[in-house]
Amino acid sequence: MYDNDVINNFYVDGNNNTIDSDMSTDTNMNSMNNSMMAQPKMMSAPITEGVQTKCIHRTIVHDVPHVCPIHTRIINHHVYRHTYQPRYTCSEENTISNVQCGSCCNYN
Repeated sequence: MYDNDVINNFYVDGNNNTIDSDMSTDTNMNSMNNSMMAQPKMMSAPITEGVQTKCIHRTIVHDVPHVCPIHTRIINHHVYRHTYQPRYTCSEENTISNVQCGSCCNYN
């Protein structure tokens, strides 16, 4: 049925595996004849478009530990403050005095 037929600039090979189409033909459905409408749909190979590049910026935080050695030196200053607290003491002393009003020996 399709063997080597020319139908509106569509060329169909005898084994129905190869289809060449003339893309300059008018594809208006009103201009096609009735015999074309009854034909099964023919699929063409997909057209690969150009690559669209999308750019995504991501921020990734990496923790990098740093060792910062800190030495603390403590210097103790000892200050001896001398204070004086008076301790009052009291002493008592007894003295004895003898008064001699004469003596027996000297009494005359």
